[in-house]
Amino acid sequence: SGRMRRHMMALPVAAEAALATLVVTAATTDIRRRQIPNWLTMSGIGAGFAIHTTLYGWQGLKVAALGFGLAAVVFLPLFLMRWLGGGDVKLMAAVAALTGAENLVVVFVVDALLGGVAALGVVLIRGRLGRTLRNIPRMFAKERSGELEAGNEKSTGLPRAVTIAAASLTLIWLLNRAQGR
Repeated sequence: SGRMRRHMMALPVAAEAALATLVVTAATTDIRRRQIPNWLTMSGIGAGFAIHTTLYGWQGLKVAALGFGLAAVVFLPLFLMRWLGGGDVKLMAAVAALTGAENLVVVFVVDALLGGVAALGVVLIRGRLGRTLRNIPRMFAKERSGELEAGNEKSTGLPRAVTIAAASLTLIWLLNRAQGR
C-alpha cells in the first residue's frame, strides 16, 4: 500500500468532489437504466480539464490531457473488441481527466479486481460457470454471440459504473489517508 501511495498524485479538493459526484451519479444511472448518459461523462471530462487548468495552468492541462490520453489508449481497444460499452469508456475518460494518469492506474487496478470478483459472483449465482469457461476462447473470435458483447441484452453484463465508482472512491480515500486527512 505504501508503494502504491508513492505513485499517486495528490488531487485538489475540487477534483475529488467532481470525481465523487461523477461516479456516484454514473453508478446510480447505470443501476437504474443500464446506461451512463453522455451529458454526465462529457461534463466530467470538461470538469477535469477546467479544474486542473484553472488551478495549475499549463501543468494542469498536461495532467488532464495525459490522464485522458491514457484512458483512450487503454479503454478504446476494449470497446472496439466489444468487451466494454461506450458509456464505460467515456466514464473512464472522465475519471482520467479528473485524476491524471498516475491515479488512473490505481483506479484501473482496483476496478479490475472489483469487476472480476463481481463477475465471478454473478456467474456463480446464475449457475453459468461452465458456460462462461467455454466462452473464454470465443471472446477473441472475430464473430461471436451477443452474450459475449458489452451492452447486448443477451449478455450477463454488470453495471460497470458501480465498480468504477467504488475504485474511484477508494482512490479518494487512499489520497486523503496519505495526506493525513
